[in-house]
Amino acid sequence: MKYEPENSDENNIAVIEEHVYDWLQKLEIINFELVLYKSYLQDHNCLKSVDKKSKINSILSCINEQIEQNKFHLRTCLFYKNRVSKIRECDDIECETTYLEAHSLFKNRLQYHFKQIKSLKHQIISKDLAFSALKIE
Repeated sequence: MKYEPENSDENNIAVIEEHVYDWLQKLEIINFELVLYKSYLQDHNCLKSVDKKSKINSILSCINEQIEQNKFHLRTCLFYKNRVSKIRECDDIECETTYLEAHSLFKNRLQYHFKQIKSLKHQIISKDLAFSALKIE
């Protein structure tokens, strides 16, 4: 027999609050990492040839775009965090379902953002290795 919690509403809210807390942490870390990569690549760019500078400038442009996207998601997540408490005020299933669907949509958007950031980080690292004298085996 499967255990059913007595108050699944409270469990849903706890899960949502945990997600929001995790997302905020990830977004703050991403913000720090992007600024760090940007600074590093700008310093690194000064030492390179014109051809390599254009490639680094392209990555810097992507970093700037993702910094803005990340700031947007961070602001949205903070706003969302403040709205989670309104779920407790729902009197019917339809109201709660609306919040749960919004949570699912927001979660999917953030997961897509996290995938884009991961891809950008791989691109930065691979380009940096290509431009450096490091030999990683």
